[in-house]
Amino acid sequence: MKTAVQIASGTMLATTIGLLAMQLVGLMSWPLARGVSGIAIGLIASTMFALLLRKKLGQPISIVASGIGAIVACFFAISTVEILPPGSLQWFFQGGLYGAAFGVPVAAILSPLALMERRRVIDDSVSN
Repeated sequence: MKTAVQIASGTMLATTIGLLAMQLVGLMSWPLARGVSGIAIGLIASTMFALLLRKKLGQPISIVASGIGAIVACFFAISTVEILPPGSLQWFFQGGLYGAAFGVPVAAILSPLALMERRRVIDDSVSN
């Protein structure tokens, strides 16, 4: 149970870091963070942070789940510019909360993917 909680919290943290990276870029330069490029920024930051956590903590943090969660979170945060001024502090806080409300639960739901990957690696090492 402890491992599942560590995996889920690490995955959700990586998703949040990806969303935060996209939003910081959006505050500095909105044209860089809008659309697909903003989603790509969040995806790359999230997966790199998940890889870093996996290497440093030694826990099987789900890179796929954190990436998918970051994609969902960034999409919903970017979509709030239809009602909020793009690249503003209001967008940063309200859009970020809106994106996190959708993306972080997706990452938490998909976080058991790391357990399946860990089991596959253990099975492969036992069969050799």
